[in-house]
Formats: sequence, C-alpha cells, structure tokens
Amino acid sequence: MFKQILFYILSLILPHRDDPYIKEYMIDTEFVPAYVYWIDDINVLLSTYGYTQIFNTYNRKNNIIDTCDSCIYGYDRGFVYCKYEHRNIKSMKEFSTTIKQYDMDSNLIFSKDLFPTVIPLICKRENIILKTGDPVLEQNTYILDITKDTFEKYEKETESKEWYSRDLNKKVVIGEYDRLWFYEKGSRLKKQK
Repeated sequence: MFKQILFYILSLILPHRDDPYIKEYMIDTEFVPAYVYWIDDINVLLSTYGYTQIFNTYNRKNNIIDTCDSCIYGYDRGFVYCKYEHRNIKSMKEFSTTIKQYDMDSNLIFSKDLFPTVIPLICKRENIILKTGDPVLEQNTYILDITKDTFEKYEKETESKEWYSRDLNKKVVIGEYDRLWFYEKGSRLKKQK
C-alpha cells in the first residue's frame, strides 16, 4: 500500500512524457525530397523535381517513378503530379508560368497561367503550394486553390523537415547533412516482446 501511494505521489511530482521517437534507420535515396507524403502507415512518397520514389518503411524496398524534370508528384486520395512551364516575358502583364495538374494516367485535371515565376512545392488535388522559381527574385510562397480558382500569397510555413504518419507513430525526418531518417515511436523493449 505504501509503495502504491509513493508511486502515485512521485507520478504527480515528476513530469511524465510520452515515449520518444527512436531513430531506426537512414532511408537510402539519391536525393533530398522537397516533400514527403504518407500514402498509408507503411509507404511514403519521396518527391522532388525530376525524381520520385515510393519507399516501404517496413521492408525498406523502394520503387522509382519515372518523373520529368519540371514535375513534382503528390499524394492526396491517389497520386497526382504537377508540372510547370516557364517562358520569357516582355512585360509584367504577361504570364511567366503555366502550372498543370495531372492524374496518374496523365489526364489533365487543372491548368492555370500565372505571374510571377513559380514552381510547385506541394501538389494536392484541391490546392498547390508554390514558391518563387527564380533565385534572383524575392522569395515568396503562394497557394493556388483549384476549387476556387484563386492564387494568393501563402503565409504559413511550408519548408517542413518532418513528416508524420497518419497514426503519428512514425515519422520521416531530413536530418543533418540532408540525410533522410525513419523514426518510430516507442521503446525498443516494447518491440522485442
């Protein structure tokens, strides 16, 4: 009885924290993804311009998707990809970029001409997050809302370095030296039981 009371008092005094995420392994990939999409609780889509990979966190196998240099893949209730086309313009009244969104069968879902020069960063069915595509221009982030057909400046942080699974038990992290790591929540002792 005394031990139970003592443990109860100690649990009130000492802060309790959830099990931390444990670094399990480094994901073998040839690139640093611009964005990571969790397809389900095992598979992740590692996406950047011109290179896309589906990685299975359980068996550590991957599948490389053939990707054009001006395309970036996304996952939102199925695969989609966004393609950008830049052109030289003579005045600021002209459009410098065309953004196109396609489904996995290369069917055009959406197309929009834009100014300023932008490239897609996050490609989802209902919206596309874009960033300035020319390093000499002021760097901004924009949102292209496909459902409302609007384009405006986006103030939220988009340069994520951590992506969590839907159940929040796993995460993929871009770590030091741009290495990609897989973490899982819980202790190694729990896994051995």
